[in-house]
Amino acid sequence: MLHLIGLGLNEKGISLEGIETARKCECYLEGYTVDFPYNIEEIEKIIDKKIQVLKREEVENESIVDKARQKDVALLVYGSPLFATTHVALLQMCIEQKVKYKIVHSASIFDAIAETGLQMYKFGKTTSLPAWTEKHTPKSFTEIIKENHSIKAHTLLLVDIGLEFKDALNQLTESVNVDKLVVCSNLGTDKAKIVYGNVDKLKKAKIEKPFCFIIPSELHFLEQEFLGNFKL
Repeated sequence: MLHLIGLGLNEKGISLEGIETARKCECYLEGYTVDFPYNIEEIEKIIDKKIQVLKREEVENESIVDKARQKDVALLVYGSPLFATTHVALLQMCIEQKVKYKIVHSASIFDAIAETGLQMYKFGKTTSLPAWTEKHTPKSFTEIIKENHSIKAHTLLLVDIGLEFKDALNQLTESVNVDKLVVCSNLGTDKAKIVYGNVDKLKKAKIEKPFCFIIPSELHFLEQEFLGNFKL
């Protein structure tokens, strides 16, 4: 059986069910969609198992499903186990190949951003900010931001793994005309940080990975009041 286990947002975020399940499995970690805010060894101590970190191609091919046909295999995922479409594709492989699977859910960034005080039902589509290269500067995320803004919805903008804060902020401001931003860093951990302000002030902020941006649209007065707690 393939067990897809969410790790939550910190080293203690894995559920009791997740721990019990991982301890009976051969364990792998999906390590390419987020900058981990803690060392993998901390999870190994909790589950009392060695964890093998997989690259994207090792998750997307059928090898882990093939292993799950023969024994209990766990794929550990930061945050929610079904956050990435890659993992849904894994379940589809299991269904097609008649391999049993089970999902152990956990908290994700979608839960944690509620700490900003922004109302969750007022968020539109989520999009991602990819890392640019000299030859490739994709800006497709801007269309989602514009679409959300047109219906007065906030935008959660996830940031590509490895992208430093200043570079990400520069890419965003080169692509979209934004006034004020919310920046969330290491939510769910002891290093959690939320800041809100205009771009010039944010450029001076010290933000550690992992982090994400929220581009707020029209604010309810309660949202405005609560965001004031994080204003630079």
